[in-house]
Amino acid sequence: MSDVSDQIASGLTFVVVAQAIAWVLLVFILFVTIAPIRLRPRTITHVNLDRSLAFAAMAFFFVLGYSQSPMLIAISCTVGAGLSELLQVFSPSRHARMPDALAKSVGAAVGAIAAMATLTTSALVGH
Repeated sequence: MSDVSDQIASGLTFVVVAQAIAWVLLVFILFVTIAPIRLRPRTITHVNLDRSLAFAAMAFFFVLGYSQSPMLIAISCTVGAGLSELLQVFSPSRHARMPDALAKSVGAAVGAIAAMATLTTSALVGH
């Protein structure tokens, strides 16, 4: 019985950690999206790759953290990623662009699909 309760506790811990990471990433992404351009972190990759990877990571952890509704979470992350670009309308030093919204949405979709594949694979291995 101890093994079963350890597995349940371990699974719950994993879910809570995935949820926490997802929400932290969302807050960070929203800050970077609407903050003045001078506050945007500098990276060595192409800016659209940064956008895609950030939203991929966020969607990945949201799907893992809320795995009871993976399709709803995946769609929400993908649509929300594209819509987040519109938030830049409220920042005078930023501009909303369709290619940026597309990069964010594609990243979110890829991250969500990767998480769903991970869930499916782990469910198959677990049985």
